[in-house]
Amino acid sequence: MKFLDKSEVRKYIWDLFLEKRIATFPLSPHGRIPNFSQAQKAGSFIRGLPQYRDSKCVFCGPDGVLGPLRDLVLSNGKILAYATPHMREMKMIKPTKEKITTSIKNLIQKGEKLKERVGVAVVGSVAVDRLGNRLGKGSGYGDREIDYLKENDLIEDNFKTGTLVHTVQLFPDLSRLMEPHDIPVDFILTQKGLILCSKRI
Repeated sequence: MKFLDKSEVRKYIWDLFLEKRIATFPLSPHGRIPNFSQAQKAGSFIRGLPQYRDSKCVFCGPDGVLGPLRDLVLSNGKILAYATPHMREMKMIKPTKEKITTSIKNLIQKGEKLKERVGVAVVGSVAVDRLGNRLGKGSGYGDREIDYLKENDLIEDNFKTGTLVHTVQLFPDLSRLMEPHDIPVDFILTQKGLILCSKRI
């Protein structure tokens, strides 16, 4: 399947989420990083990534689909780094014995300024290919979040970037649609397992 531009890819995925009834709250998926019911299962596969196991601090984007992964990071005893919507702040929250609600509304009110270095970052995507090329919803926040961490010396030496998607969002090769500012990912989490992107890990 050939697409003329990124907007065609996004529309294809958003329509497919509705057609196959994959989409879950928040709805509609159009204009969003789409959420799906098996996101928790997809997130669990990050434990197979050595960099995750070694990381003291893990960054997760603010998208709804990453909610279960934010929970997992804290339950694994790691510091959760996150961006509030529209990148107003980059914050972190430390694990506690009491359960922390990781909804963005709650995280906006809690946490402190991010000052720990991040070992692994996971951002939302509308589409991604097996080479690591990803498309967000078009706002550029995923790329800007990673740029911020790098530019502010907030990454570990073996820093890795990933995304979490349903397998219908996975393509063989989207490289011809990529632009210089697009940051590729090193790994992909799906409901079927962990994918290491070709020639990146």
